[in-house]
Amino acid sequence: MTQHAKQEVTLKEHMGFWESWGFVIGIVVASTPIVSFLNAFGTLGPAFTLMAAALGIVCMIIATSYSEVATSIPSAGMIVDYTLPTMGRSMAIFGVLTGYFILICTAGAMETFIAGQCLELLVPIPYKITALVLVVVFLLMNLFGIEVLGRSQLLLAVSMMGLLFVMGLMGHFEIGTVSEKLSEAAPFFPEEGFSAMMPYFTTAFWLYIGNEYLCPMAEEIKDPGKTIYKAQFFGIVAIFVVDCVFGLAVLKYIPMDDLAASDLPQMLAAETMFGTWGSVALIIATVLAGGSAAEAHMAGPPRMLYGLARDGMMPKIFAYLHPKFRTPWVAIFFVCILLCIPLVVPISIETVNYFISIACVGWLVSYVMVQVECLILRKKYPKLHRPFKSPFMPLPQIIGLAACVFVIYSSGWDAGSKSCLFMLGFFLYAVLWVKFKLKKKCFEPIPLQEMKHLRIKWDE
Repeated sequence: MTQHAKQEVTLKEHMGFWESWGFVIGIVVASTPIVSFLNAFGTLGPAFTLMAAALGIVCMIIATSYSEVATSIPSAGMIVDYTLPTMGRSMAIFGVLTGYFILICTAGAMETFIAGQCLELLVPIPYKITALVLVVVFLLMNLFGIEVLGRSQLLLAVSMMGLLFVMGLMGHFEIGTVSEKLSEAAPFFPEEGFSAMMPYFTTAFWLYIGNEYLCPMAEEIKDPGKTIYKAQFFGIVAIFVVDCVFGLAVLKYIPMDDLAASDLPQMLAAETMFGTWGSVALIIATVLAGGSAAEAHMAGPPRMLYGLARDGMMPKIFAYLHPKFRTPWVAIFFVCILLCIPLVVPISIETVNYFISIACVGWLVSYVMVQVECLILRKKYPKLHRPFKSPFMPLPQIIGLAACVFVIYSSGWDAGSKSCLFMLGFFLYAVLWVKFKLKKKCFEPIPLQEMKHLRIKWDE
């Protein structure tokens, strides 16, 4: 290894546990989970904490597969580079489109919409105008390569978590509250029983989805074999604790029916418990979180498109880089259009939950793929160096796969069928493109030894 190569590796390994934990929190915390989990508390009552705990444990189990694959195949390409040596080119294309672009078309746009609705409570600007302005601002920033948020995204998300946690504790102990607690406690279980809980498994999963975004950073993390899984684990714990502390506090002040019916339950909660200062603080935090989410969607997925196009797995036009700013303009514009699709849709709490269910199904399919890939890689490449190993294999993968299938089933026929339409289109494209454009075998794995861009190691 040359001195230059050694220096490059040293420069990249800059993230310790706290930076990694902050990254997990920063990616997961957004507007849609807050709206959806408060709606779930309003519908199910305190019983939602049991669902959130169960799905949090499932996500911890699934994280063992992600951590093993990410540390053995450290790559910014993530699911592409995990899928090529296990399932081939077509499935690699399918995995990216299913895992990320269904999200952008549905729940991704909801982030800016919710931010706009919150701001509309302070100033008389239609929420769709605010959503469009946020999208355009971050479009221009990404086109011209202006990185304004950077690590402030992580600071913003952690601050929002801290705000919710402090508000929750203040609500529980009646510190600074402007309303009296309800005379009767909310019933622990809904009257309808388990049948009422079924549609909310996707909501519980949605609280934690995205924690695996840390995995592409494997090359930049100190001691990834210990740090990646630990950061995911404690990130999930933190999200569960904060959401439940805040949600249970809200139930002490707001009737369940009112909470369930609200399109902006976090605003109702802040106003009811703390008055003007609470609502203003949460409005500002929600708008900034919506902007942060828009920036993340505008920054990451276009570069995935660019990478696929550069390797011939997407139309060449997506590989265009602006000669001056060196940013993938066509891919960025494409994602911007996807983020604007819901501008024609009337937004309500039902719409938000529906879009989340569609996005969740697509994302869960990518979770299924990674768990299967973990099993294939363990069997096919037993001497691949694995800084982290999923324990008790294949038990975690069996549990994770079963849980993913169950949550997909619980999403209902309507949301599931819409996701299936997206996935069918993506699958047909992936097969036809590889077969007729690339003239390659669709599902033939590419040996790891031939993927020269990967920095993998082998055990003797």
